[in-house]
Amino acid sequence: MEEAYLRLTTEAVEYRSTEPTTRPDSRKAAPPMRDPHGTDGPHGPGARSGRPADLLAAEWAKLRSLRSTWALLALGCALTVLVSLLFCALVGPEFRRADPARQHALDPVGLSFTGLQFGQVPLVVLAVLAVGGEYGTGMIRTSLAAVPRRGRLLAAKLTALGTTGLVWGLVTGAVALFAGSAALGAPAPLHAEAVRALAGAGAYAGLLAVLAGALTFVVRRSLAALGVLLPLLFVVSGALAATPELRSLARLLPDRAGLRLMQTHQEAGDLSPAAGGAVLLLWAALTAAGAHLALRRQDC
Repeated sequence: MEEAYLRLTTEAVEYRSTEPTTRPDSRKAAPPMRDPHGTDGPHGPGARSGRPADLLAAEWAKLRSLRSTWALLALGCALTVLVSLLFCALVGPEFRRADPARQHALDPVGLSFTGLQFGQVPLVVLAVLAVGGEYGTGMIRTSLAAVPRRGRLLAAKLTALGTTGLVWGLVTGAVALFAGSAALGAPAPLHAEAVRALAGAGAYAGLLAVLAGALTFVVRRSLAALGVLLPLLFVVSGALAATPELRSLARLLPDRAGLRLMQTHQEAGDLSPAAGGAVLLLWAALTAAGAHLALRRQDC
């Protein structure tokens, strides 16, 4: 599973072996000081072993080599599609009897993505385990030995998770959208709003994976990260949304704001899809910044 990192480490060792070890007066030079936070010079070993393309390839190799990756992605897809189908089948009779104005208010595109609220859980677990597993096994030390520039390691890990979430969201969203529309009896979702909502599903899943992975870098424990994320997504968010006085606050939570990306009908007080996406992006960016600060201070 660590072939890519082993190759990177070997390159760094070979590069160091070519550096001069003696001064012109034949006396041994003192070994160069290494910055524990990976701020070597632009031509140092950290730079040699921290090429973005190599780091991203290594992180992708690690993700795809785990059976749990594919199992969790498949489970998330199945949950999303099945829950969406069930919900749309229940609402279908009312939708088919409604007039066009009422059908638009029911938001057939948004209804088709209902299952994503459940299917996102395996995706969150995948992102958490991808980071927390390295801390739990001590493999994070190997990763940092190969890539002492911690910011680059963090960027590669979060990019791999975000890309995985993006692709998963697009594929799962497309299946759920067409299946849900068929169950509702709505026209084929080939119009501009449906395409925008599908792109929003991919963006939502990608940013959610980044947020979950970044939070795990901060807390360094899978259980601790899940202990924050799962209650936030299923308890806190729902409780705030059900309380009229706190509903405006619930709209600013990452899941509630991000789900606006997949909805086409907007009620009074709702965030627009663009505003909801911006709120989710801000959550992910702030969490990633916190992960960078935490990783620089961690004595792994």
